[in-house]
Amino acid sequence: GGMRQVGVIAAAGIIALQTMSKRLGEDHTRARKLAEGLQHIDGLVLDEGKPQSNMVYFNIADRISFDEKGLVEKLMPHGVQIDWSGPGRIRLVTHYAIDDSALEKTLSAFRRVFGSAA
Repeated sequence: GGMRQVGVIAAAGIIALQTMSKRLGEDHTRARKLAEGLQHIDGLVLDEGKPQSNMVYFNIADRISFDEKGLVEKLMPHGVQIDWSGPGRIRLVTHYAIDDSALEKTLSAFRRVFGSAA
């Protein structure tokens, strides 16, 4: 079938190029702040170096009693929704809807969850 409503798709592309690309630096800065905050949480093993984009990758330490699915469940009551990217592997992504208060809320939730996991 043909695409009759390509304007809807084109509009998203225009916004991405004209608006969102100008604020990517904010996302990258927040990802670095997120990684710095997560580094101090016992039970997380962050990838080496600083994030080069808006994505922060880490593993859950083997000695922690829950896995990536358990982490997803434990963060939900704190209002933080994440998803896992593999066994014991987590990827967090900053984007236009993640501001400084959301960043602090996320770090606070991780501190609480891993503080009780030790």
